[in-house]
Amino acid sequence: VLERGPALEKRVAAVERFFAGGALEPNANIQFGEGGAGTFSDGKLTTRIGDELCGFVTDTLLAHGAPAEIAWQQKPHVGTDLLRGVIASIRAEIEALGGRVLFETALTGLEAKNGRLTAVRTTAGLIPCQRLVLAVGHSARDTFAMLAENGLPLTAKPFSVGFRAEHLQTDIDRGLYHAAAGHPALPPGEYQLSHHVGKRCVYTFCMCPGGQVVAAASEEGGVLTNGMSYHARAGKNANAAVVISVDGSDFGGDAMKAVAFQRQLEQAAFKAGGSDYTAPAETVQSFLKGEGALRLSAVQPTYDRGVRAFNLGSLLPAELAQGLRTGLAAFDRKLPGYAGPSAVLTGLETRTSSPVRLERGADFQCAALPGLYPCGEGAGYAGGIMSAAVDGLRVARAIIEGSAPAE
Repeated sequence: VLERGPALEKRVAAVERFFAGGALEPNANIQFGEGGAGTFSDGKLTTRIGDELCGFVTDTLLAHGAPAEIAWQQKPHVGTDLLRGVIASIRAEIEALGGRVLFETALTGLEAKNGRLTAVRTTAGLIPCQRLVLAVGHSARDTFAMLAENGLPLTAKPFSVGFRAEHLQTDIDRGLYHAAAGHPALPPGEYQLSHHVGKRCVYTFCMCPGGQVVAAASEEGGVLTNGMSYHARAGKNANAAVVISVDGSDFGGDAMKAVAFQRQLEQAAFKAGGSDYTAPAETVQSFLKGEGALRLSAVQPTYDRGVRAFNLGSLLPAELAQGLRTGLAAFDRKLPGYAGPSAVLTGLETRTSSPVRLERGADFQCAALPGLYPCGEGAGYAGGIMSAAVDGLRVARAIIEGSAPAE
């Protein structure tokens, strides 16, 4: 296993230093390091794929210390605090079975002979390799660029952009549970909202009950947000991404133009926040009016590096900003108080999923380079912890079947 970032303990220390105002480490942050982006999340296991392999994933997580209730909950989640122990346990089993995990070792290139993969170039040197499972996550932009330079078939795929919305968890509970809000038998309220605006969809994503908004930058000079919750979901605020869809047609199908669009938004947010990883923010009502005001009241932003008042709509193309306003107004009708005076938006959220897909065939291999197996969210074939794990199992099964001796 090649991991460009450090082992979990070192990674957590780097993230905590950045949250506290320290320097960003490009290979040790919310996106990179042992466990990938999912390590700092709510640890949601909900999925719509309906594959029998989901049960295998759940059993594996349970065997490595995930809470027992994920076996029966309708909306199971692990929580970022418990997920860290699960990840470390899985790594220990890989090593006990004879596997090697090379930390702080980034993939930098591919070697081929007669049209097949023969080795990978890494920051630790050349490693002979006949089969490579390429599960790089949705933020490995240097890897995407390397693949494009090697002429591999990358296309732009749908993703979404927007910001994080924060409300008091008690307000969300009242909006969902009404008179029953606060009953000890009820979990912190979760919501999922959507509204179509022309060809686009405005929707909430990765809702974190009792969670916090986190500084998710992985490149210097860029600001982006994400959300995470601990297992108890006991924080004062609820947060969720409020985003609007874009797709390949917005970029002429060019994967690298889609990546450049994300980067442009993150760099604009960095400047808007004062160029020190402070994030631009404003209240929902201000955003709806285009005022750029941050009149804080009951909701205090949880973004670790601090926030600064700014007109978030000015950071986005006009069509997307107006679509988000239309969507937020619709959400307020569906969940009263969603656009209330205390609700806060922190921007920008740009990495809801990978902006690229590396095409693969029915045998799960890249047709342009046999031996290369694009896998998971970064390659464009999954959208969360469960679906990425299942895609990994499908790829593993394809490799096993392709390696079996002929009868």
